[in-house]
Amino acid sequence: MFSAAEQNAMAVAMAEAGKGGKRVFPNPLVGAVILNSQGIVLSSGFHGFCGAPHAEREALGRIDSADGCTMVVTLEPCCHHGRTPPCTEAIIQAGIVRVVVAMKDPDPRMSGKGVRILRENGIEVETGLMESEAEELNSLYLHHLRTGRSFLHLKMAGTLDGRSAAADGSSRWITGPESRRRVHLYRKNAHAVLVGAGTAEKDDPSLTVRSVDCPNDQQPVRIILTDRELSQSLKVFRDGGRTVVASPFHIKVPDFVELWPDIHSLDELLIKTAAEGLGMVFCEGGGTLAASLVKAELVDRLSIFTAPALLGGSGLPLIGNTGSASIDDMIRLKNVTVERTGSDILTEGTIVHRAD
Repeated sequence: MFSAAEQNAMAVAMAEAGKGGKRVFPNPLVGAVILNSQGIVLSSGFHGFCGAPHAEREALGRIDSADGCTMVVTLEPCCHHGRTPPCTEAIIQAGIVRVVVAMKDPDPRMSGKGVRILRENGIEVETGLMESEAEELNSLYLHHLRTGRSFLHLKMAGTLDGRSAAADGSSRWITGPESRRRVHLYRKNAHAVLVGAGTAEKDDPSLTVRSVDCPNDQQPVRIILTDRELSQSLKVFRDGGRTVVASPFHIKVPDFVELWPDIHSLDELLIKTAAEGLGMVFCEGGGTLAASLVKAELVDRLSIFTAPALLGGSGLPLIGNTGSASIDDMIRLKNVTVERTGSDILTEGTIVHRAD
């Protein structure tokens, strides 16, 4: 059983964990709160970035004594030596008598071992408080553990009749300023923004965060997927930000632009981005790239902005051929939410894959 104080403390710990943002990847987001024997909060802490002290040590370091106290933490404390020493050691040495854990860590190095070590040292441990919220909080971390890939967030924007651009290719602006501001927020939360060669050349986007505050060192990496050489006059090649060109071939790129050659599939690309520490990839490509990602079942989150407008049959389709030949093959979503963004409608969800 969890006390009211522990439940409130776990909500605080979740909020603390979120402060780490995208800087913690490939580590998990973790928050911790220490309560005294009367259930009063003494301290809290979070894991700030990969290589920084863990949340449990941060919380312990902010008080003189935790003897006889309870620790409430969003993830099973680590028990292995990595960049930082095991949190289980710090908890045991601090005299903590009870630990409340939201979820066990599926990392094979932990996977219940941290809980077992604490119990073997006489500490009472309970798990499962706000477990689903903890899993949602660490969707990037859990996805990477399970697949080895980056989490792919696909954004599309179009009209009521499913058109992403007019017949002449123009698309600025189908959606309104509120929707575009939301897109900038999504960019801010991503490690990288992905487009194909067609979007890079036709729209010449900068792919930076502008409508919301974002420190320069937190701007997303721009990734262009192409099988041909690109014009060196593109904005992403001229503004000094980090830009990557991913291609099956060893093509020519500007000297200050990274080339990732020998990328022969979207799956390979997302494994490469994860290995580079880019846990969240936000795709703003056109209908062809969107269809390829959907067909490959690599879309982990889908956001579609729909403007109250019509372009008719001559407009360009929102998405290309997904291989859906019949109603039975139709791509469906689950966990769907719908909201207004200004005059537009934002529909979000996850795609139901064949194995689901």
